[in-house]
Amino acid sequence: MLTHERDRKPYCSYASMMCVITLATLVRQLGPGRLRPLTGATDREVAEPVFVYEPGQTPSGGIALLTGPLPGEEAIGELAAAGVGAAIVRAPEAEAEALAARLGAEDIALLLLTGTVGWLELAGQLHAVLAGSPAPEANGGGDLFALADMIAATVGGAVTIEDPHERVLAYSSLAGQPTDQVRRAAILGRQVPDLPYNPNSYERLLQSASVVRFAGAEPDLLPRLAVAVRAEGELLGSLWAIDAHTELGSPAEDALLRAANLTAVHLVRARQAKDAEQRRRTRMLADMLGGAYSPVASAAQLGADPRDTAVVLAFGQDQPAIAGKLAEVVRGYFEVYHRPALCGVVADRAYAVLAEPAAGGELPGLVRRTVASASAALGTTVRAGLGHEAGAWTELPRARRDAERALRAITSRPELGPVASRTEVADLVVLGELAAEPGEVLGEPVPAVAAMLEHDRRYGTHYAQTVRTVLAEGPRGGTAAERLAVHPTTLRYRLRRAEQLFGLRLDDADARLVTWLQLRLR
Repeated sequence: MLTHERDRKPYCSYASMMCVITLATLVRQLGPGRLRPLTGATDREVAEPVFVYEPGQTPSGGIALLTGPLPGEEAIGELAAAGVGAAIVRAPEAEAEALAARLGAEDIALLLLTGTVGWLELAGQLHAVLAGSPAPEANGGGDLFALADMIAATVGGAVTIEDPHERVLAYSSLAGQPTDQVRRAAILGRQVPDLPYNPNSYERLLQSASVVRFAGAEPDLLPRLAVAVRAEGELLGSLWAIDAHTELGSPAEDALLRAANLTAVHLVRARQAKDAEQRRRTRMLADMLGGAYSPVASAAQLGADPRDTAVVLAFGQDQPAIAGKLAEVVRGYFEVYHRPALCGVVADRAYAVLAEPAAGGELPGLVRRTVASASAALGTTVRAGLGHEAGAWTELPRARRDAERALRAITSRPELGPVASRTEVADLVVLGELAAEPGEVLGEPVPAVAAMLEHDRRYGTHYAQTVRTVLAEGPRGGTAAERLAVHPTTLRYRLRRAEQLFGLRLDDADARLVTWLQLRLR
């Protein structure tokens, strides 16, 4: 039973690892400056799923992320009918309050996203809190913002913490401390703006073991103090503090230098935790793809029903060295669309294992959107092969092989697009592997041939014999009809029916060759 204490702990279901908490608890655990409730019902209980709202694809219950245009009456009705408990929007305050009133009439709470966190990062934080864990930061720890506030209070100026690539990891938010447009832009974009004097400034900073002072290079750029953050000689990032009135003297420099050592401890701890989690996921993924887990255990890792379809995705990219980054990007996109997936790198390739509850669902479209987004985010061409989408949890090793085969096929034929299943490129898979493994490749018929052989076996028909004879005789249709002792019109009818029933593509040269080879050897 849930208690009603002010700081009550979330109730978690052991079976699903899903927590039920109040909106007030959710807002508190995500930290200040992230979400602001626009309704009074902060004692409302919320739980998974967290999902991006798309018309016609609303799951039951949960929290909707309204990332697109503000929803109209039809969309609000869809959310209400699905029993959605809360929604989150980033919009001007007046528009958000008007939307809150409309949603409130349907008993849906609305929260305003007021911080600079991105939607992908927010979704990861929500998933973590609803799973009973502290809200993670993409930079490696929610307490990094508290650390920035502490440093700002000690030094006496607004602080930002950056990584070695000039990305903003955390920033202080103490009232009354001056700031400037460059700092605002860096916080909003989570990246320091590309300014002409940056290379010289960072070169000075990285060559120094102490605090470096920077005068305002432009009229609206405030002076700064900065220090590099290192651990055992390795550069981890940098600390920057605004000295608005050039009044921060030696005590501030000493405080900033000490703060760099403390920041290094935080960043090393965050990296170790992230590395440990990645190693755990990689081991689990390798074991699942190797068939070491039982079907029930494999499905349980994703919170899936063992009766769901198991899908393996193999990802390829033009820059092999970024496979790990690709796996993280893919995991983030699947999370924001509420598709739990185990993602990682095995044998230098990025993979994902996930469940598809309904055959012919939205998964192929989601994979295409994910591949397109990953390509844009990483600046390289990303492709994905879907493995054995009709498979079961007992056949994950086979699904992995199917995914790799499909990926090789579309890599060799880019015009086919960036995503394909083995079924969609079965003929190319056979032709591509025939030279290497002729026995295995020809021993397993492509889906169209398999369906035709099974139909003949079950119903006593002779479609396979007809197709084999026609392919053997070539364009001499009359000869094939004579050998089969049927009228040419009957022969043409059988061929049309075979194409309709089984998906044979006898007008395609590759498909004809594969069909002929597989029928000829039987």
